[in-house]
Amino acid sequence: MGLNNLENKIMENKTFFDEEASVNHLEKMAAKLSRMEKPKTNNKGFLFASKTTFALAASVTILLLVAIFALLEFPSMETQPQLSEELLHVKMYYSTQTDEKIIEIRDCAMKTNNKEMLFESAEDRLSKLDNNTEKLEQKLGQAQGNKQLENAYILSLKAKSEVVNQIYTQLCVNNTNISITQ
Repeated sequence: MGLNNLENKIMENKTFFDEEASVNHLEKMAAKLSRMEKPKTNNKGFLFASKTTFALAASVTILLLVAIFALLEFPSMETQPQLSEELLHVKMYYSTQTDEKIIEIRDCAMKTNNKEMLFESAEDRLSKLDNNTEKLEQKLGQAQGNKQLENAYILSLKAKSEVVNQIYTQLCVNNTNISITQ
C-alpha cells in the first residue's frame, strides 16, 4: 500500500524529478541546515565525558573511601599519656623480678604433673593480677598525678611479685604439694 502510493506520487510528478536542480539550490539547502538547531549530545547513563575524567573521579573516590575506613577503624591515632618516669622504673623493677622467677617456676613445675597443675592455677591468678594492673595503668594514663591511683598501681605490681615469690617458694624451694589458692 505505502509503496504503491509512493510510486504513484513519483509518476505523477515525473517532470519535477527529471528537472535538474537550480544552481542556488545547494546554497539554499546549506543555509537551511546551518540555521537548524544542532541536536544536543546526551550522555544518558554516563556522567563523565572522557575516560581520564572518569579515572580521576574513581581515584579520588577510592582515596576518600580508604581515608574514611582508616578513620573509622583507628579513631584515635594519638599517643596515650604515658606513665611517669618513676612509675616506669617501679614497673620495670617488679617486672624483671617476677619474670625471672616465673621462668624458674616453669622449670620446677615441668618436672612433675602435680606441680604442672599447680602452676597452671597460679598462671590464672597471675593473669587476673595482670589484668587489674593494666586497668590501673590505663586509668593512670588518663588521670596523671593521682596519688591514690599511683599507690594502687604500685601495690598491684608488688602483689604480683609477692604471689610469684610464694609460688616459687611452694613449688621450687619447699617442694611441697600445697595448692596455690591464697
